[in-house]
Parts: sequence; C-alpha cells; structure tokens
Amino acid sequence: MALSSKRPTQRDGIKSKLLHDVTETDEKKRRLNAEIEDSLYRRIKSRAADESRTISSITRELWIEYLSK
Repeated sequence: MALSSKRPTQRDGIKSKLLHDVTETDEKKRRLNAEIEDSLYRRIKSRAADESRTISSITRELWIEYLSK
C-alpha cells in the first residue's frame, strides 16, 4: 500500500473498524481455496513479506472491501 497525500475519509474509518471486527473475532474460521497463476501467487507472497503481513490477512481485507460496495 502506498502513502497518499489525500485526507482520510470517513469510509477509511469504517473500513478499518470492519476489518478489526472481522479479524479480532472468536468466530470459527473457514478455509477458502482459489486457483491463481503461479506468477500472481509469487507477487502476492512477495508483497505480503515486504509488508510483514500474511496472505490470509490481505485476502480477508480484500473480501471485506469487495463486500462493502
């Protein structure tokens, strides 16, 4: 994720709260499998490592963002 000079919006706060609510829960977790190209997987894994994040946390964030539309 790149830094932005824009002012944060209220949506950013909502997104942050939703992400926190989903990741900080005792709710049972389910496994999700998807087939992706090897080159895409390597790029995802590299970016996750650069950001000290897991692929799972990035995936959860992307699904939350997608479902909030």
